[in-house]
Amino acid sequence: MQALSLKGQSRPFVLLGQNVWQWTVIATMIGAYAATVTPGHVFEQDDFAAYLMHAANLVEGRPYTAINYVPNPDALWIAPSHGYPPVYPLLLAPVYRFLGFNLRAMKLLTVLCFGGFLVAYVSFLKTMLPLWARIMAVLVVGGNIAFWEQRDYLLSELPYLLFSFYALLVAQSVYQDLDPRRWRLRDAILLSSLLYTTCGTRTIGVSLIPALVLADVLKYKRPSRFLILVVSLTAGFVVLQSVILISPKGYIDAVHVSTASVFEHAVYYAKVLSYAWQNGYSKGSQIAFALLFTALAVAGFVRRIWSQRSVTEFYLLAYLAVIIAWSAEIGMRGLLPMLPLYFAYGLEEFLRVVSAFGRTRRLACATVLFAFIGASYIGSFGGYSRRKPSLDVRDPSAQELFSFLRATTYPGDVLVFPKPRTLALFTDRPVASLAPTQTPEQSGRFLAAIHAKVLVQAETMAYPLRILAAEIQVNPVPVFRNASFQVFLVDTRPGQ
Repeated sequence: MQALSLKGQSRPFVLLGQNVWQWTVIATMIGAYAATVTPGHVFEQDDFAAYLMHAANLVEGRPYTAINYVPNPDALWIAPSHGYPPVYPLLLAPVYRFLGFNLRAMKLLTVLCFGGFLVAYVSFLKTMLPLWARIMAVLVVGGNIAFWEQRDYLLSELPYLLFSFYALLVAQSVYQDLDPRRWRLRDAILLSSLLYTTCGTRTIGVSLIPALVLADVLKYKRPSRFLILVVSLTAGFVVLQSVILISPKGYIDAVHVSTASVFEHAVYYAKVLSYAWQNGYSKGSQIAFALLFTALAVAGFVRRIWSQRSVTEFYLLAYLAVIIAWSAEIGMRGLLPMLPLYFAYGLEEFLRVVSAFGRTRRLACATVLFAFIGASYIGSFGGYSRRKPSLDVRDPSAQELFSFLRATTYPGDVLVFPKPRTLALFTDRPVASLAPTQTPEQSGRFLAAIHAKVLVQAETMAYPLRILAAEIQVNPVPVFRNASFQVFLVDTRPGQ
C-alpha cells in the first residue's frame, strides 16, 4: 500500500518533528477535555453513582456491594444486583480518600485514562497507518461527539479503553516473535494483569480471553506455553477478586439469546453506529457517509482477519457477539470501545483503495475525506451546544429533593425512582426502579414485595403513576413538589 507521504520522511529531524506533532495533538486534546468538565453529574447516566458508592466502600471499609440498590427481577439488565467490577472504583478511591465526592477531580482522573488510551492507540496503529494518518485517527477519535460526551461522565468506558488497548498492544508485540515452547514469564504477567484490569473494569472485557486463545491456537495449532500461563494467571486474578470483593457472575442473568433478539439487536447497533457520523445538518448525508465508511471498515476488517487472524480481529467479533446477545440495548456506550478499531480499519482500507491513484489524486481524496469528517464534527458540536441541559445532581431542585428525603424518611424506607443508584448515593436509602416493560400488575407485586414507601417522579423521567394508581391501588399521597420532582407516599397493596 502506498502511503500519502512526504519526500524525505525518513530523515531523523522530520521523524522527530512528526512525533512532536503526534504528542502535541494528544496533549491539546486532553487539555480541551479536562478544561471543560463540570463539577456535577447528570441523572441520566445513573451508573456513576454505583461506582462512587463502591469507591467510598473501599475507602471506609464497608462491604463492597453495599450500595443500597434494590434489584428488580423483571429488569435485571438495568444493573447487576450487587454492583460493578472493582477496577474503576479502585481508581476513584484515592480521590475520594483525599477529596471526598469531588466529581470534577474524579472526571479529570477519567480524562487522564483517555489520554493514556490515545498514547496506546497511536502505538497500536503503527502496523496499520503511516504517522500522519495515525495523527488523523487520533483527531477522528478524540473529536467524535461520542467520546467528547464521555469526558463529563463518571463511567467505565474510558478506563476500559485504556486497559483493553494496552492489552491488545502487548499481545500484538509478544506474538510478533513468540516461541510457543517458551513461557515468557514477565510478558505473561504483564498481559494477564492487563487482561484482568480490562475484565475488572467492564466484565465484557472477558471477550479478550477467547480471542487470545483462538488467535494462539490458530497460529501454533496447539496452545502455547505463554497462552497457558496467561490464561491461568488471569483466571487466578478473577478468582481472587470474586473471593475478596465481587463475582462477575451477576451479568449472566441478563443474557437471553434468541434468533429474534439477535437479529433485532444487530439491526439496532447498525443504526446506532451511524450516529458516530452525526453532523447536525442532514440525516441523509449522515447515513450515506456511515454506509460508505462502514463498507471500508468491513472490507479492512475482512482483509485483516483473512491475512493475520490476530487477537484484535477475534476480540472485535467476540465483543460484538456479547453486546448483541445482551438483553439491554445500551446505545453508543455499547459500541464505544469498538469505535477506535472501526475508525482504524476504515482509514487503513481507504488508504489502500486510493494507493492506486497518483499523488495529487490521493491528496485530493484524503482532503475530501477529512474535510467531510471535520464538517460533520463541527455540525455535531453545534447541535450538542444547543441541547437543553439535562437534570443534574447539583441543580437546586435536586439538592432540595435530597434534603427532603433525608429529613423525612427513615434509613430503612425503600424509595422508588427511575435512577435508583443516584438517589441511593445522595440519600443513603435503599432505592428500587420500576422496569419500563413491566405491566401494572407486575409493578404492583414488585412494590409490595419490597415494601416500597416513597415514589419519586421527575418531569423528564416520569412513571405512569395514573395507570399504577388506577390498576394496582398504590394510592399515592403527594408530599413534596418542586420545579423538577414530585414525591408521593404510596400504599403498595396489589389490586384485586
